[in-house]
Amino acid sequence: MHDFAVIGLGAIGSATAAEFVRRGHSVVGFDRYTPPHTMGSAHSDTRMIRAAWYHGSPYMPLVRDAFRCWKKLERSSGRTLLRTAGALMMGPEDGRVFAGSPLLDARPGTDDVPLSAEEVAERFPWLRPDPGTVTIYEPGAAILSLEACLEAMLEAAGGADLRFDEPAIAWSASASGVRIRTERGEYAARRLAIAAGAWTPQLVPALSLPLEVERTVQYWFEPAGPHADTLAEGPAWVWELEREGTWYGFPPTARGLKAGMHFQAGRGTDVGRVDREVGTTETEELRRLFRRYAPGVAGARAHASVCLYTNTPDEHFILDRHPGHPGVVLFAGGSGHAFKFAPVLGSLMADLLADELPRDAPPIFSIGRFG
Repeated sequence: MHDFAVIGLGAIGSATAAEFVRRGHSVVGFDRYTPPHTMGSAHSDTRMIRAAWYHGSPYMPLVRDAFRCWKKLERSSGRTLLRTAGALMMGPEDGRVFAGSPLLDARPGTDDVPLSAEEVAERFPWLRPDPGTVTIYEPGAAILSLEACLEAMLEAAGGADLRFDEPAIAWSASASGVRIRTERGEYAARRLAIAAGAWTPQLVPALSLPLEVERTVQYWFEPAGPHADTLAEGPAWVWELEREGTWYGFPPTARGLKAGMHFQAGRGTDVGRVDREVGTTETEELRRLFRRYAPGVAGARAHASVCLYTNTPDEHFILDRHPGHPGVVLFAGGSGHAFKFAPVLGSLMADLLADELPRDAPPIFSIGRFG
């Protein structure tokens, strides 16, 4: 019997397995594919890690820890995992990004810079914000190389029995431990971590968690225009537009200039019926934004990939013990912003399963908040 089992070896599951290995425990882990893969959430080249977005929130200690953890993993793995490129948060002052938040207040001890629309266009001349657009520039924000990060965490979990291409079908818990049934057999462990992303509802149906799986698309374009060579220096951006939604973009990598939309109504789906084809109509929607707000920057479409968000109603994660089985801990509802926290969330998962008091785990992650 293993000490711990982990279902799902994406970002949070691989971080949890690596943490258990670091603590000297025996671990068995399962994933229905071989990560990194493109079927769930932990793929698509890059993610942002930034602190200003979380200023004044319970996430602030977690994002600070996450920066430290990624840098430590970068050193131990010998891989390049993150680079400082800066990030812009943009939108109307009364919009979703800024309204009711402390983002525009004084931020002692930070390097964050408030910018007007005119100042944005002067400092980053490929961008054309509307008059009145409010911007916070965080020069210390960084870009995570997603697949390299996941590979590094899986390597750190190398002492575990990691079973790829072996979907977990069901599990059961008793006073003596847990049993996991897969397509190939049954496995026993003392305790279980579930971090299955969009497949979570299938594994905990009795909980009736209010999770919605959203189909979202990331695009990569060939950098173009007179600023093509300087785009790679940064920054990234998250830009709330009055009518279109929240648009984001990343400095180009070898794959291209990445961009997409964050949270789009009407894109709900489930893992059994995801449309993984990306048509020209969808691409044209994004091109219209580039033509309006970053003209001449996006050349030919180089690549597109479907990603799955698993959203909670309040966009906060679920990280808690199963209410009916204290030896089972669940992570779900990454809501499009969990990856940056992966090593910290993996540590918190391990704390809960080892009956240790989770360090800095916000109560907003509780399953009980949904009644």
